Amino acid sequence: MKNLVEIQDLRVVFHLREGSVPAINGVSLSVPFNRTVGLVGESGCGKSITARAMMRILPPRAEIAAGRVLLAPREAQGSEPTELVDLDPDGERIRSIRGADMAMIFQEPMTSFSPVHTIGNQIIEAIRLHQKKSKRDARALAIEMLRLVRVPNAERRVDAYPYELSGGLRQRAMIAMALSCRPRLLIADEPTTALDVTIQAQILNLIERLQTDLRTSVLMITHDLGVIAETAHEVAVMYLGRIVEHGSADALFNNPRHPYTKGLLASVPRLSGGRRTRLASVPGSVPDVFSIPRGCPFHPRCESFMKGVCDAGPVPAFEKVAPGQRAACFLYAPCRKSLDATTAGATEASS
Repeated sequence: MKNLVEIQDLRVVFHLREGSVPAINGVSLSVPFNRTVGLVGESGCGKSITARAMMRILPPRAEIAAGRVLLAPREAQGSEPTELVDLDPDGERIRSIRGADMAMIFQEPMTSFSPVHTIGNQIIEAIRLHQKKSKRDARALAIEMLRLVRVPNAERRVDAYPYELSGGLRQRAMIAMALSCRPRLLIADEPTTALDVTIQAQILNLIERLQTDLRTSVLMITHDLGVIAETAHEVAVMYLGRIVEHGSADALFNNPRHPYTKGLLASVPRLSGGRRTRLASVPGSVPDVFSIPRGCPFHPRCESFMKGVCDAGPVPAFEKVAPGQRAACFLYAPCRKSLDATTAGATEASS
């Protein structure tokens, strides 16, 4: 495999009382070795569900309906990738992969840590689950990891309970636990949410330094484009369960192609604006999952909407629109060609 993780046409469905609804609708994404990929979009677009599907920790009412998630083998395991979708989510194989190969920093560390166990005990448990270490050696490693993420007085903090630590220290402890087994992929789900800007910068610098030192791939999930600009080599933009644009961070920030990406970038506050400058926003709101618009799902909010094109037929294909850049938008010739071909096929079938 050329990449550490490859997601191919992933589809996740939630089975609710009102019916089954798609949460992820054909996501394809790769995470290269030793690189940081940013996954950005509004709340509810499916970023966290994509990560949870990779880790096989979906909520009870959710299931993977289709697609593949391939994990590259370690050098000692041969050449065949592991198909994560085929694994039992409660089985021994996926449990051995979580932590050792893939680890996740959750959005809110206060709810991710057990409140009745010390930080150290929880890190030690993760270490002993994947490594053959005595409790004493595991404790020493836990203290070493806390030092690595720059938790002050690590020898004392290792015996602290989560409620005794500040939000920034809890997030550092969560990173220490995630990295304690040297995973090849670190998934950071909104790692700076609810932290003040000074602590945010420290956490981002910490993740970047650890990514370089440990040669770990990172999937950075956030709605904050500032975080993406600071950390990511590549960026994928999600909207309503689909990836609508993907490219290098430089290309996406300097020359965005999809109208949704342009709207997100335009809505970022700028210091150059005057005191009375009105903040730009993406018009409208995300559609209800029970009534997803026909054609391009973004067309009711799109300032480049073309009647009879964007609201007709299938969703736009995800095509190359520039060197190193792909987008799903009828504004570009490859997507228009796919629409024309589909329309022509439907006409022939009806005749």
